Amino acid sequence: MRLPQRSGPYKATIVAFLLVFTGAAAAEEDLPDDPRQPLFSCGTDLESDRGFLDLSGIEVDFAKWTDLHFERTGNGDGKLLYSFPPKGVDYRTAFLFSHSDGPEGYLVSMHWVDAGTNYVYYSLNIPPDPTVEDDAGGSAAGLVISKDGKLIKRVHCIEAPYMFVSYLRNATSCDMDNPYGPAACEDSSFKRTTPLDVATIGIVP
Repeated sequence: MRLPQRSGPYKATIVAFLLVFTGAAAAEEDLPDDPRQPLFSCGTDLESDRGFLDLSGIEVDFAKWTDLHFERTGNGDGKLLYSFPPKGVDYRTAFLFSHSDGPEGYLVSMHWVDAGTNYVYYSLNIPPDPTVEDDAGGSAAGLVISKDGKLIKRVHCIEAPYMFVSYLRNATSCDMDNPYGPAACEDSSFKRTTPLDVATIGIVP
């Protein structure tokens, strides 16, 4: 089982506690401090995938992030299945951001193209249905892989992602090919006026 990533001091405290609990002795200052932290992360389907989708970065200043990198693990053993971008590719122009809001919910998408294939890591925060008593809403999220408008694979998150929208937006470029154009890359999300087909989210024409 993998512990969620948090700040360096937090991780150091947890590890130090575990070492003391098991009778091991270690000074906190000797513990490694990983500067890479998650910006968009979720666990995936326990039945067919059993892994994680992680878009991480390094905070270089308050609310400023660099060196964004995506990794997909699976098979229940933490095996790396896919990573992006490759060495030498500029993460700022490789990762493309957009967000919109409407009756179906608030949608955040990170899009990139790798070897002619489209990848969209998305999160849809679904509001409560006013026509259903005690409905609490929900979420739909995951990684969609498509080419020439045809779905190749959809990897589902089993939970609402751990996500920092403003950091993602500021550290990446605008997805000019999103259905709503540059307006969906502004600080405030684009207000959708047409229905959103949830089944086609992430499939790029």
